[in-house]
Amino acid sequence: MESGSYDSGADRETQVRRENPRRSGRWTLGILVLGLVTYFPALTSPLILDDYLHAAMVRGAFPSPRSPFALYDFVSDADRQLLLARGVLPWWTHPHLTIRFLRPLSSALLWADYSLFRGRPLLLHAQSFLWWGLAIFAARALYRRHLSLRVTLLATAIFALGPWHAIPLAWLANSEALVSLGLGTLALVAYVRWREAGSAASGILATLLFGLALLGGEYALCFGGYCVAFELGCRDGTRRRVLGLLPFALPAVGYLVARSQLGYGVVGSGFYSDPLRDPEAFLALAPWRVVALLLDGWLALGAEFWNPGAARWAGALIVAAGFAIVIGPLRRAVSLLDAPARETATWLLKGSLFAMLPVLAVVPSARLLGVSALGIAGGVAVLLDRAWFGDAPAQGQGRDRAPRERSWAFELTGLAAIMLGFAHLVHGPVTAWLTGSRMRDQALDFVSQTAWLRQRVTDVPNTEVVVMRAGEGVFFGAFAVDPEGPLPAEWRTLSHTGHALVLRRDLRTLDLVAPPDKGVFPTGPGNLFRSPDAPLAPGDEVSVPGMRARILEAGTNGPVRVRFSFDRDLSSPSLVLTSEDAYGFKQVDLPKVGFGAPFDP
Repeated sequence: MESGSYDSGADRETQVRRENPRRSGRWTLGILVLGLVTYFPALTSPLILDDYLHAAMVRGAFPSPRSPFALYDFVSDADRQLLLARGVLPWWTHPHLTIRFLRPLSSALLWADYSLFRGRPLLLHAQSFLWWGLAIFAARALYRRHLSLRVTLLATAIFALGPWHAIPLAWLANSEALVSLGLGTLALVAYVRWREAGSAASGILATLLFGLALLGGEYALCFGGYCVAFELGCRDGTRRRVLGLLPFALPAVGYLVARSQLGYGVVGSGFYSDPLRDPEAFLALAPWRVVALLLDGWLALGAEFWNPGAARWAGALIVAAGFAIVIGPLRRAVSLLDAPARETATWLLKGSLFAMLPVLAVVPSARLLGVSALGIAGGVAVLLDRAWFGDAPAQGQGRDRAPRERSWAFELTGLAAIMLGFAHLVHGPVTAWLTGSRMRDQALDFVSQTAWLRQRVTDVPNTEVVVMRAGEGVFFGAFAVDPEGPLPAEWRTLSHTGHALVLRRDLRTLDLVAPPDKGVFPTGPGNLFRSPDAPLAPGDEVSVPGMRARILEAGTNGPVRVRFSFDRDLSSPSLVLTSEDAYGFKQVDLPKVGFGAPFDP
């Protein structure tokens, strides 16, 4: 295919390479070293959350066997009942819950890592860091194509040290984000070369790399936003622009067709809103998620920790204020670039917005912004370069330029630069370090909190564990009882709440009561196991092997009083009764029949 109507980057690349490549290499090496320091807490984190599931799958302890390419097949129609019976899923699980992600490449890489380096988390994290490094070098190549060396280095540093990489580096199960990011960014570089120079080899390479990125995970769908933005900026005819999308469109359509035909996707979860399976829920949640991602991406405000109900208006106002401050200086800074750089900055900025669309299916988090960060970092770098070095002559201009006049536009540019400079060069890296530290602390806390279980449960495969009250870690507790061996015969989590009261009805029956404003388990968009469209109401009964749960009373946030009837006496020696508080799991002594006992976090 002939080249697109963007100006060729050959002369520009030659000019950029003359800008002291040794200094450029030293700065890039410095960014990598800073990345190692920034993400050191994340890289030293032990297993956390889904990592325990993956480790169990690899060693063959997961109740339903998984192949090396299926570690992200968490729940399907074929094994849902088995997972409920073993307690891997809680009793309140949606009756049609499905959580399956098509990530065969990332799955195979994780399988190889766990097989080779089991018990050595630092080596497991090493592969994630290598994918991060690949993404950084690919991003630098993308920026260098048309942007100045100074803007390239600023953009690379902002992209490399942002909080969007912290969780994927700390959480091995989320490393698929880095696999897709690294391969997808390389594909985008090849794509741009193909569209600008018309090289058939670059077009084929872009297609293959986009395909590999999609095999790494659905995060790669975000790169379609940049391809669309690039084509919208071309001055070619419609037919040429449509054909220009083929290197991304062909593998993307193939991936989506395979995903549909093989039954991948999410059903019945509040945490995920599959736009293809449940478009109504997706559209209802999308506005707040857009606001939260904009706050995270442009200002590193950690909006994923905000209460959506109370923060919707505040978040929208902050986005509006930030937009008002930044948009003028950003547009002016981009307009003052030479033509190739201006066109590059424009499609990068537009692409960063389009790239957010696929990740609106998930509860917002900075970890979803790796692909969008490519364009955000480029735009911020252009503005900072203009604000901080605007008096320096631009490329192609002499040194006799008149100094800038101090005007409201100049002052607004300075204010925008202060805000974005602090957000991305100070607050962003600090947030990344703190996020990695928080993840590591949570992982270490989980190890210490489950220590009592490992000491108490000696005959793991023949023991049934009943957890009266617990936090989020309880859903992975069954896998931590024996991290190198089998799971308990059964694991029953009765509640996931704060304060709870247990009333003993008889030897086999008890009522669990939660505060009326809380519920026995969390409901709403954050509930992984049950979507808001299928609430449990008074009179509903759920049966799992050995236990029945009957809803007696419900409040605004779901069931607040549940009666549990067991098939055996709760004093049976095969049962281990426990509850989790701030210090971990501990022994539970149930009250006498007719009495109650509180369980606090």
